[in-house]
Amino acid sequence: MDEVEIHSVGKLGESAFVRPMQVVFTQKGGKQRKWDYIRVHDSVAILIFNTSLNCIVMVRQFRPAVYMHECHKQHENRNDLKTQKTVVEISKDVSAQRGFLYELCAGIIDKSGKTTEEIASMEVLEETGYKVSPEEFKLISRFRSGVGTHGSVQSLYYVEVTNDMKVQDGGGLESEGEMIEEFHLPVTKIHDFLNDCTSLDRPSGVMFALTWFLANKSLNT
Repeated sequence: MDEVEIHSVGKLGESAFVRPMQVVFTQKGGKQRKWDYIRVHDSVAILIFNTSLNCIVMVRQFRPAVYMHECHKQHENRNDLKTQKTVVEISKDVSAQRGFLYELCAGIIDKSGKTTEEIASMEVLEETGYKVSPEEFKLISRFRSGVGTHGSVQSLYYVEVTNDMKVQDGGGLESEGEMIEEFHLPVTKIHDFLNDCTSLDRPSGVMFALTWFLANKSLNT
């Protein structure tokens, strides 16, 4: 799962997931500005607590955008005016581990006619294998992410599961090329996970969700 080989890097054409745009607007005082932004889907994320194991159920997966950010940064930091190495060539020296993140179970809202709770239920089953009815999901909060680039809305839910609710392996949809590993974070290790300032493999949404858990749930577990 950890082996990744980059074949090409280029400008985006048509996409079903992101649409680069530019807006021209006038602010107070009549000053005209331009801003580049991206149209993307809203999303759901789920904080899963397994009461049988006393752990948070998370996922570990490869994020191409994160990995390519590291490759581009390596390319810019080297004196490639002399070496003439491309980003693709640079990627051969960048470990695939740089693109793997520990995340909440999550997914985009792209299914018409489905509530966010129904989509959350589908994502939990696909990624972790737990079967949970939509009524079991508790909304923690809704907030905007990527406000400098897209400003989409994410709905964050909390749900509790037991080992008996595991009905399949999970791992995401193979038909969509998803490569997802289930990861268990013991409740006793949450503080260490949050306080590890040496790691960049945890998105901000994970940090917020785990902080919420410590403040609202851990004393009752």
